Amino acid sequence: MTTENQPTAGGKRNYDRTSYILVVDDDNTLLKFFKIHLNKFFSRVIVVKNAKEAIDTLREKEIDLVLSDIRMPRMDGLQLMKRVRKHDAAIPVLMISGALLTEEQSKAAEDDADGYLRKPFSVDDLHAFIDNGMKLREKYKRLSELLPDKKVIRDVLRGRAK
Repeated sequence: MTTENQPTAGGKRNYDRTSYILVVDDDNTLLKFFKIHLNKFFSRVIVVKNAKEAIDTLREKEIDLVLSDIRMPRMDGLQLMKRVRKHDAAIPVLMISGALLTEEQSKAAEDDADGYLRKPFSVDDLHAFIDNGMKLREKYKRLSELLPDKKVIRDVLRGRAK
């Protein structure tokens, strides 16, 4: 089942409404925004307020895309990204942050994450961000059928395969 929405730049946007989108942020206001807005396009939006809840959700559901804040208490989004990749390398992890990041965090978000979006962002930016993530998910799924070692999928897509 797909839903269509007019994007800002050409063509129609098609989303698989059955995809599981996991949003992780310690800001309750943003979680409410994500839940309300993304439910217009996806029937399975799960919002959680910390990395521990996100990891529990990964064990229970077949997640297709993770949107995570970087700066969170206890376990930050970058640590969560590593755990997601260990769980399933074919799940794209998109990072979101409005906080000032250390140089190390900024580099990791830009180089290691599947996408990085700075707060505040527009709804159009959010949709472009999610579109890219969902396209990556499809590529990861196709590659995982061909490659027995899921850990090399990202390297293949980024042109870094050995």
